[in-house]
Amino acid sequence: MKYKIGPENSWWLGGADGGVFLKVEDDNNLNDNLYKGVIFYEHDKTVWYRGPFKLVGDIKLDTDNHNLYLFWDGEKIHLKQSSYLEAANAILP
Repeated sequence: MKYKIGPENSWWLGGADGGVFLKVEDDNNLNDNLYKGVIFYEHDKTVWYRGPFKLVGDIKLDTDNHNLYLFWDGEKIHLKQSSYLEAANAILP
């Protein structure tokens, strides 16, 4: 499946009815459950959220495997296996 690329090399997470562009990377400590990321609004690609994410759940997250991501609800990036990345301590753009 080919993914639409957005700002700052983010990729599309959504469907025909809407979604967001997102970019998630591991933070500097590869042995914790913290990640960093950016969520962009679909319509004008401005930053909705930029900051840390905490992985909740038992999934082994490969941030480059886009098939693991389900949707963004405004606070969490929902993942397969009932896991999610929870936004915390937002840093404004």
